[in-house]
Amino acid sequence: MAGPGVDLTASLDYIVTAKAAAVRNREFDYDLLVRPMEGRMMRTVWRIVRHREAAEDAIQDALAVIWKKRDAVARHPNPEALILRIAVTAAYDALRKSRRRLRHEAAGMAGERADAAAPPVTKALEDRDLRAAILGAIASLPRRQATAVLLHFVEEQPYEEVARAMGCSGSTARVHVLRGRAALVRMLAGGFPDLAGAADPSGKESRP
Repeated sequence: MAGPGVDLTASLDYIVTAKAAAVRNREFDYDLLVRPMEGRMMRTVWRIVRHREAAEDAIQDALAVIWKKRDAVARHPNPEALILRIAVTAAYDALRKSRRRLRHEAAGMAGERADAAAPPVTKALEDRDLRAAILGAIASLPRRQATAVLLHFVEEQPYEEVARAMGCSGSTARVHVLRGRAALVRMLAGGFPDLAGAADPSGKESRP
C-alpha cells in the first residue's frame, strides 16, 4: 500500500513517460526496459524448460543477449516483445541442450507404464509424458518455428504480438506457428495417436 503523500497515478505516469523517452531517445535503461520484465522472463523460461539449472542458464544467456543488443532493444517499437522473444529463444536453446535428458525422462516414464501392472497410469503421468515429448519435439524444430510456437502457445500471444516480437508480418508469424504445429503433430503422431492435430506445449487445446 502506498504511504501518505504518494500519488500512484503520477508515479505510474512518470514511469511510462520516462520509458517512452528512453525508447524515443534510443537510450538503453535496464531499470525501465528490462527490470519490469524479469518476473515474466523467469516464468516464461521455466514453463518451457522445467529444469532449475537449465532455466537459470537460459535467463543468464537471455540477459547477456539483451545487453549485447541493448541499442536494438531501446530502438525497438515494442521493447517488451523483443525482450520476451529473446527469453523464449534462450529457453529454446536450453531445451535443445537438454533433449537427451528429456528423452531419458520420457523413456523412464514409458517403462513405468509397462511395469505398472497393478494401478493404472494416472492422467498426471500421461500429461507429463506428453509434455516431455512435445518439448523434445519443439527442440528439433527450426529456430523461428519453435520461437513462434512457444510465443503463441506457452505465452499465449496472439499472432500480431508474435509478429512484433519476431520482427515479421502477421501472416508470416501465422505461417511459422501453423507449420511448427503441423511438424509437431507429425513427429508425435506415432507415440500419441490421440493428439488429433493439436500439439500444444501449454497443455491446453490449441486455438485457431
